[in-house]
Amino acid sequence: MTWNNESLRQLAESHTGWVVEPEGDCLSISNDEGVDAFIYVGEKQIVVESILFPVSQVGDVAALNEMVLQTHQLVPLTAIAIKNIGSEHYYVAFGALSVSSKDEVVIEEVETLFSNVRDFLDLYAEHFEMEGVA
Repeated sequence: MTWNNESLRQLAESHTGWVVEPEGDCLSISNDEGVDAFIYVGEKQIVVESILFPVSQVGDVAALNEMVLQTHQLVPLTAIAIKNIGSEHYYVAFGALSVSSKDEVVIEEVETLFSNVRDFLDLYAEHFEMEGVA
């Protein structure tokens, strides 16, 4: 099976505890802990990402970036990037998988991202203000 937004929407809506809404060219999925993920289906891969916190809330960006490079592999299946959203830069956590992945692999990727967002926020908390952060 090759995924598209409609088939992903149906799969995500079948998962208990998730709220699924269309969001432009992707889907927004929220879990029961208030973590949001955005899923985009491209030609070759599906990208699942979640906003962690704005760069503007980081006291020492260079120190955090060094820490991210040294520790992000401690949290499996999820990477971190800085992405421009609107007019602000944000740290985001993301995972990617094939558009031909099985249902259970897609669900696992989203569940893993949800779990890893909390781990990243805990791991990097000393570098930013928690107020207003995911």
